[in-house]
Amino acid sequence: MKAHRLIILLTCLVCGAPSSPAAESCPWGIASSASGFQSSNKWMPLMHEAGIAMARGFPEWRSIEPRRGEWKWDKADALVQAASSHQLEVNACLMGAVPWSTEKIHAFPMSDLEAWSGFVEQCVARYKDRIHYWEVWNEGNGGFNDGHHTTEDYAKLASAMYAAAKKSDPNAMIGLTSASFDPDYLEHVILAQKAAGTPASFDYLCIHPYELADNIGRPGGDVPYLWMTHLLRDSMKKSAPEKADSEVWITEVGRNIARRKDQAVAEQEAAAALVKIYVMALAQGISSVQWFEAQDPANEEPGFGLLKRDGSPRLSYRAFKTMTAELGRTPKYLGWLAMGEEGRGLGFVFQGATAPVLIAWKDAGDADQSLLLDGEVLIKGVDGALNKRPAMLADEPVFIGNISAAMVAQAAANKAKNFPWGGDFTGATTVSAKLGGDERNQAVTLAGKQTLPKITFPDGTTGFLIGANQSTQFCVHPSFASIHNREYDVRITVRRISPGNVGMNLVYERTDTQGRAPYRNQGTWFGLSKEDGWQTFTWHVKDACFAKMWGYDFSFVPEQSQPFVIGKIEVSTGKL
Repeated sequence: MKAHRLIILLTCLVCGAPSSPAAESCPWGIASSASGFQSSNKWMPLMHEAGIAMARGFPEWRSIEPRRGEWKWDKADALVQAASSHQLEVNACLMGAVPWSTEKIHAFPMSDLEAWSGFVEQCVARYKDRIHYWEVWNEGNGGFNDGHHTTEDYAKLASAMYAAAKKSDPNAMIGLTSASFDPDYLEHVILAQKAAGTPASFDYLCIHPYELADNIGRPGGDVPYLWMTHLLRDSMKKSAPEKADSEVWITEVGRNIARRKDQAVAEQEAAAALVKIYVMALAQGISSVQWFEAQDPANEEPGFGLLKRDGSPRLSYRAFKTMTAELGRTPKYLGWLAMGEEGRGLGFVFQGATAPVLIAWKDAGDADQSLLLDGEVLIKGVDGALNKRPAMLADEPVFIGNISAAMVAQAAANKAKNFPWGGDFTGATTVSAKLGGDERNQAVTLAGKQTLPKITFPDGTTGFLIGANQSTQFCVHPSFASIHNREYDVRITVRRISPGNVGMNLVYERTDTQGRAPYRNQGTWFGLSKEDGWQTFTWHVKDACFAKMWGYDFSFVPEQSQPFVIGKIEVSTGKL
């Protein structure tokens, strides 16, 4: 997330007795930029109407303690009071460089961790009856890091905050955070805490999976998003088994529609994505999700808000209200159903506000399908309007009520099983994709918006046409790419279609303790010979992390290259 976007967030984390962190979870949340928060008196009531129960945010350190020992609580008090007046509880994200230093505003306060601890201790002591959740910094591996802090630094920062907060309030809950979906960064932090003698100094984990959420609504794009908790739990069982069941929160995620020419279509797609993002998060056990943002601010990038700058609601706001009305304040996930033709459609059953509710949609790229359901079901679209047509699997999710007891029982029987969509490659040592054929259930897929022309050669072989100097990005299925796998062979099978230079490098997602750019060039050039026919090349990488989700796992990057065709991709944890 870019540094200018986020200072204040809103979230619905506990819908129950504010004094008890163990109260029933309410997943409905919202996030706001700093500028957006200036008009909170206008949008807070509307967010409350949409089901929000808690506000997450806190002024930065320098506004509370501008000089050592000089405390100014007016902004923090105002935040707590404003939230209370709109029936919102507060939780806080603490951050800020040492105020009396010359450090950059978002530099970790490593030069004075004692002062940082004092700041935390004072804040938690003052608000311990009102605030129970405290997040350590925001996106320490992203824009809210001055560029050189390591995971060891963040581990020390978090451990100091954990100790100080627990001193003031033993029941305070402390969360680690990361930009994007980066379980590798979080694992390095947790291992650094252990190495420093302060093991498991946290209570919950926070992620901001913008890149994964951007792919929702594209063919196969739901699959990586659905496996996030699985990957985090797998990591935690080894790095911090005593905290392996800690809650996972999405404290920021959204979709910008400002640059789209057709705003009506963009609003429809954003509303559909919002419902899918929340529903699939709850289905994988994520406790809280916050949509960025509440209202388009006057002085920052527009297009994310549930409300426009003039305060009028977008369709995504109505979708939010429909979702919370149908599922209730504390929805209980009952299980999943593979819907429609070949079971490719996604269905999730919840115990809703009054009865079980099925939320269903098709995989993007498939044709719409009619659903044959028992009895007279009730169907609502994301805008809350009743749908009198037969139940359809389409790009837009539908809320289906009055479903049969048999469907509820089947969903419950599926609950403990891995999600079936996109296949399951657990235990495989090599995965591959033949391009230009049937790409369904292949473990290696194109990432993002890419659509490539299919080429069929006289011998019947196929591939995708790659333009001159065009990079192509790929993802491997999350069930194959364990966070603990570091070494991979990556093989490409390519064919030239014209004379001239054809060559490329491999760029891949790497493991990293520095919070630096998540990608690295492998550094070995592959240039095709002048011969026709298919040619192969294999790269070996030793520090990859294909379980991270910054957008893609690896990319083939041509340079001064003529067009060519990719026919097959292979990835292995052994030798190819």
